[in-house]
Amino acid sequence: MMAPLYRRDLNLGVAFVKAYQEHINNNPLYLVFSDEDEMTDFTDMVEAHPNVYYLVCTEQLDEAKKPISQKKIWGVREIFNNDVAIENVMVVDIDSLVTKGIDIDTEVANRVNNRKIWASESSNDSIINKVGNDAYSRFFDGKPNSNSQIMELTNGFRKYFWFNEIPIYQRQYFESWLTYIDYDNKKDRLLYTTFDYMLYAWYLLTECGWELKDIEGAVTTDQGSFLETQTLQPNFEERFNEMAPLWIKKPFEGMHDNVFMQLHVNR
Repeated sequence: MMAPLYRRDLNLGVAFVKAYQEHINNNPLYLVFSDEDEMTDFTDMVEAHPNVYYLVCTEQLDEAKKPISQKKIWGVREIFNNDVAIENVMVVDIDSLVTKGIDIDTEVANRVNNRKIWASESSNDSIINKVGNDAYSRFFDGKPNSNSQIMELTNGFRKYFWFNEIPIYQRQYFESWLTYIDYDNKKDRLLYTTFDYMLYAWYLLTECGWELKDIEGAVTTDQGSFLETQTLQPNFEERFNEMAPLWIKKPFEGMHDNVFMQLHVNR
């Protein structure tokens, strides 16, 4: 598992690390910082743990762009380059929290092998035009297979899936994805609204045979993904258990047993 950290979120990071240490024993956690001072300030706040590793991004970061996606991509690449035994990296934001222990390796493998991404319609203008159309144009425009496919699959970027499952990056696709979008020459195009996993998922859908699944009966809202709009969805519990994601915003009685994280704990 990997999470980027920023100075403003160091206290969230402390809570995250403590919960991770309490519940997870066998899987490493990597935290990615913008600079050495930021990392030092954080390590002074937490106890050392043999399964928690600290990385400082060595790429130039434009803090004005809030370079969270760049730190995530750099971190995943660093992990894959330095530990050949790791096949999958779960990438979360620091406003998440581990709530119990599970067999992470098995559950991640199940989701990778399932090759499905669950989506529902959004009417949010920023999601459609910034997270969707603008981000797509920065990295995918002109690709031979992706233009018509992505527009059709996502109904013009209205079918939204970010946060419906913990993002998982696979070694088998990761570098070929970066090459496909010419990431090394285009990473300065990343904005705060250029969500890393959206770019990755579009590649999985157009080039790797993954399937975009509609969430049956989901209500269209302008407030985020299906999981984020949990209280607005009339059949949320049934659909949630069908999708079986590994995290939840608001836990409920009867949710499937492999939920081990909460997202957006500070919202």
